[in-house]
Amino acid sequence: MAAAVPASTSPREDNVLLLRAYKKIADLKEDIRRLSDELRQKESLLTSVVDVASEQSKRIFSLTTALQDTAPRSGGLPSSESVEPAAPHRPPSPMSVAAATAQRSSQVHGVRSEHGHNFDGFSSEHSPQPLFSPTTLIVGDSITRQIRFFNAATHCFPGATVPVILDKLPSLLDSLPSSIVRVIVHVGSCDTTRQHSELTKKDFNALFLKSCGKSVFISGLIPTLGRGIGRFSRILSLHTWLQSACMSQHLGFIDNFNLFWDRPSFFRNDGLHPSRHGSRMLAANIQHAIQCTPHD
Repeated sequence: MAAAVPASTSPREDNVLLLRAYKKIADLKEDIRRLSDELRQKESLLTSVVDVASEQSKRIFSLTTALQDTAPRSGGLPSSESVEPAAPHRPPSPMSVAAATAQRSSQVHGVRSEHGHNFDGFSSEHSPQPLFSPTTLIVGDSITRQIRFFNAATHCFPGATVPVILDKLPSLLDSLPSSIVRVIVHVGSCDTTRQHSELTKKDFNALFLKSCGKSVFISGLIPTLGRGIGRFSRILSLHTWLQSACMSQHLGFIDNFNLFWDRPSFFRNDGLHPSRHGSRMLAANIQHAIQCTPHD
């Protein structure tokens, strides 16, 4: 028997098949375009991370020296124990310097105020009164919870976003003693969870424009550790924007991102909040930035 000849298709059916083929080709082109855009974004992020890495070693080295320079002098503070100075030819390690700094500054420091607490004084009933009135106010989210250093008072509002800090500032500023000459704001980490970068920038611009009659510093965000590339990239993007925005607004900017990037010992297990050691380094970095800023 002769082989069966497949039935021929009509011109209309040919057109339908052709249209389907064109549709698949168009879809493939769109997928290729989308993947190319994502690849470019990841390459850009990788480049930024490499730049951060190249700056980190420089920052760690300079901070190690700065920690010793910014610690309160033992001659001006009461001390129950003496701290052995490091040998002149061997610079101390970051951990040993941070420990010595924390031991000294624990005798004279501002007290943290949790969300909802009153701003009554700058000492704790369990701590000695500071020898000097505080000159620096630190206000921010839970990242600032453990920040302690000489002549500074910290107000911590866990979970705060930029709008929350904007709402808190007026009453907080009214309660400040006259000795406060500078305000340091650390906020933004919680804002990145909203995934609305333009709205967050708008909120920061409103914060920049708020006049308080004090020197204002923006303490930059710290990166996350093991919390996903999405959160990390949003924080890195906001960090980069804040650097340029603070410069254009003539505000002090404190770079914490480079210091914390890829430093597991600086973080708690949640990969979000600084550990005790990380809080010491953060406090030292803030104090160093203040002391290195020219006074008006």
